[in-house]
Amino acid sequence: MPIHEEDGSYWAEVKELPGCFASGHDLEELKDAVLEAIELYLADDDEAEPKKRLATARVDEMRVLVSA
Repeated sequence: MPIHEEDGSYWAEVKELPGCFASGHDLEELKDAVLEAIELYLADDDEAEPKKRLATARVDEMRVLVSA
């Protein structure tokens, strides 16, 4: 999951879960926000389109992309 830095804060999108993204002021806050976003995404049963369900979710790798 690539992490993007913009204006002193960070954001990331979970590519495996379309529309699932999070942001944070620092990397630790971003990690917590991503985990919460994944939990909320998987808990949302009101969507018309069925989603793949995962038994567990965790963040194994975070990469920071910065513009040169």
